[in-house]
Amino acid sequence: MKHFFKIIVTILCFCTFGVSGQPAEAGMISEKQEIEMGRATARQIEARYGVLNDPQITDRVNRIGQSLVDVCGRKNLTYTFKVLNTEDVNALACPGGFIYVFKGLVDYMPSDAELAGVLGHEIGHVVKRHTVHQLEKNMWTQLAAILAGVASGNGDVLAMGMVVGDALAAGYSRADESAADREGFAYTVKAGYSPYAMLVTMHKLQELAAEYGNPGWGIFDSHPDPAQRIRNMYKLMDPLKMTPSPVLGTDGIASVKESFGNSKEVWSFDIAAAAGGNKPMYRAELLAGSLYQVRQKDKIEPSHFIVFESNDKAEIYYEDIQLYTVYKQDAAGFDGIGACAADCVERFREWAEKVNRAKSVAKQ
Repeated sequence: MKHFFKIIVTILCFCTFGVSGQPAEAGMISEKQEIEMGRATARQIEARYGVLNDPQITDRVNRIGQSLVDVCGRKNLTYTFKVLNTEDVNALACPGGFIYVFKGLVDYMPSDAELAGVLGHEIGHVVKRHTVHQLEKNMWTQLAAILAGVASGNGDVLAMGMVVGDALAAGYSRADESAADREGFAYTVKAGYSPYAMLVTMHKLQELAAEYGNPGWGIFDSHPDPAQRIRNMYKLMDPLKMTPSPVLGTDGIASVKESFGNSKEVWSFDIAAAAGGNKPMYRAELLAGSLYQVRQKDKIEPSHFIVFESNDKAEIYYEDIQLYTVYKQDAAGFDGIGACAADCVERFREWAEKVNRAKSVAKQ
């Protein structure tokens, strides 16, 4: 059995880390076997890249990941979320719930919502058992014989390696990538993150691939056409009828806007600076989506907007919902980042009061 897993792990690490497809007529790979395969693969991945030893970063990634697991469709697994110690921008999911992000991706996706979008997609692959189903669908006869041999201690290890290698070379199908997008979107929204999160990550990954090339595996592997993928995401977002809305002006300034009553009363929050690795429009989209989540509350308490300030930025939350990050680029004309954050909070409280009044009128 040890040799069997060693062959699988070797092929996984030097080809790709996930495959997909639809279930066969009968599932041969049990959940227990799936977990054992994933665990063996995870050990090899960690040996190859190394795991980042930074409790602040790893705890954050795990917190975000577990918040998505709480709302996913397959909670019986024990999911683990780890950061690989490499500056590459990528992420991957092993069978059985072993999920990895690369440190470069954590740096490239600074907000919790963006990381949630990536992790939600990877959890979707695990929930749908895409790796397992591809093996079962495409190599049903061979795999049945080989698994039976392994169970009896007489397995053909080389044949097993060839079967798994063929499956991995096929990569994720576009249908499975689209399914993982749908799952990930649902998880991020249910867990309270900005519904724009996955859209922003798609745009950023598309830009990254155009600038540096596509590594051809992990979150980049065989994804649908980027433009089509983005259109699909807008279709998922449309039923939410989200307000407030992000708007990009001709001057490059992005705004988050909401109209109240007869539309003569408009609240607007402008974002002029690119900061934290995000363009003004990306920042506006993430903020608009987070305010939408706040808007779902029966009543928004203005006093529940809070600020956590550090040396180089200030994080603004409504209760446990991350709203907006203030950077030094935003603080021009203010007496520091803290003063700018305080002004932002006042603007958000103003919005909350307008929303509360509109809800009260609607109930009358």
